[in-house]
Amino acid sequence: MMRCLCLVTQFFENIIPVLGMTSNPTSSNHPVDKGWAWVILAGSSLIFMIYVGTIKTSGLFFVAFQDYYKSEASTTSIIPGVLQIVYSIASLPILTFGLHHLSVRQMIIVGGFLGSIAYFLGFFADRIEILIVTHGVIYGIGFATIHGPAAYLIGIYFNRRRELANSVLVASSGFGGLVVPPLFRYLLDVYGLRGTMLIFSGVIFNVVALAGLLKPPSLFQLFSNSNGKSKPEYSIVQIQDTHEYSPVPTGKKRSISLSERPTPGNGISSSFEKDETWGSLPHRLDIKTHHRSRFSQSFRSLGSTDVVYSLSQSHLNELQAQKDVKNKIIDISLLKKPLLQMYLFVYLFGSIGSAYGHIYISPFARDHGMTTTEVSILVSVTNMCDFIGRGLCGVIANQRIVKNSTIVAISQLVTGATLALCPFYVSFWSFIVLAVMFGLFAGAIFSMTPSIVVDFVGIENFRTAFGILILGQGITMGTGAPLLGYLRDVSLSYMPSFYFMGACLILSGLTLLMEPCVRKRQDKMESQARLSEEVALST
Repeated sequence: MMRCLCLVTQFFENIIPVLGMTSNPTSSNHPVDKGWAWVILAGSSLIFMIYVGTIKTSGLFFVAFQDYYKSEASTTSIIPGVLQIVYSIASLPILTFGLHHLSVRQMIIVGGFLGSIAYFLGFFADRIEILIVTHGVIYGIGFATIHGPAAYLIGIYFNRRRELANSVLVASSGFGGLVVPPLFRYLLDVYGLRGTMLIFSGVIFNVVALAGLLKPPSLFQLFSNSNGKSKPEYSIVQIQDTHEYSPVPTGKKRSISLSERPTPGNGISSSFEKDETWGSLPHRLDIKTHHRSRFSQSFRSLGSTDVVYSLSQSHLNELQAQKDVKNKIIDISLLKKPLLQMYLFVYLFGSIGSAYGHIYISPFARDHGMTTTEVSILVSVTNMCDFIGRGLCGVIANQRIVKNSTIVAISQLVTGATLALCPFYVSFWSFIVLAVMFGLFAGAIFSMTPSIVVDFVGIENFRTAFGILILGQGITMGTGAPLLGYLRDVSLSYMPSFYFMGACLILSGLTLLMEPCVRKRQDKMESQARLSEEVALST
């Protein structure tokens, strides 16, 4: 399988040469909050609409699988459970090792292939156990190669509008959940379950084409270098105690480089690099008297061999630090941060009800005598409100009126209370109320998590922290799905399952309300660590 994925990646690298560039936000001039960043958001949103929108139709697939294969709820529940486990386990290595060697675009192309293959193989499935492998394992790996890398790419291309961009990205999955169920219902009536899966295989394959819009940030650095290639660069390669200097073009490597481009930080005016005609230095530095004095003072200090050695050592230490960070791909020390510990707990339990509610509303309504058409309407209403709710989360967060964690905490409490009131849902219109309330509030945790992770650990630690969250999520959701199905088979009702999901959501929301106290603790720990470092350096 890995050999096939490598061949697929190499094939696209031959067609699109720039495909092989890895995303390196620290060394590129990519647009932020403008220009091509919006194209990145549009392409990622369309990919989410197709890929995640298909997952949001799992409620209809759940009922269709039960009817076609005559399987029990506990057995059918293994499919979403395995999908979450595989997705979570695969996300951490993909976000760390994977993105270290491949670009986001390559990852998403692989995900498009895997999702399409999963539904194509499902066409040939003659028993439910095969779907556990295709729709659980294969589709789960494909989802892992799309979800985390796309969220990471949005974090690179957006800064001031990051909350809005993340909410639009996640809301697009809700829009997909609004569009896909009617299509699924129509295809199921016309072509049956197996024909529907074959058609969905072709629809998911469009992800491969959409990935072409996701330019790696390093591509902009390449264009920048090619546009400025003819401009010569100069550096000071020799400094003596008599303050003599010799500027020469830097066409070759040099043994000592103090400054590629003079900056105000080293006492040299930025106008030093604007003139491309080099003559004698007095002629070159034809500026005001006070600027001459600054140059004289700067070069006088640079004439000391001790300063040259210090600057060289500083440069070497910086390179070594960058090398250490590059080699240390997974930073497990992030788990020592109290804020990440708290949100890990919140995300593990809050994801159970927020994710599986979409799936179990459909069979819950079926148990209450709803027709297939009414169930399809409930799924569409849930996903429509989910789309609206996630978009509102981004708008509210972008206004900076309420903290991101507070938005998620309130949403978790409202969603938990909505599911806990399951005994009152008996008629079709009461189920409409359930669908509206659940749709509006359940998706907030998924919409705001990327922004919250950046708030808690920073964008430089996003990949590892997000991978840890997803890995932990897979443990709880992987065991939660079979448990929810088991509760249904034992009690012959979905009410215990809804009680369990509601309790997890309420516990998650109450825990997140403690964020100010946990932040104070983390700030205290960081200040003590800095003080210890200062004491160690002073001694």
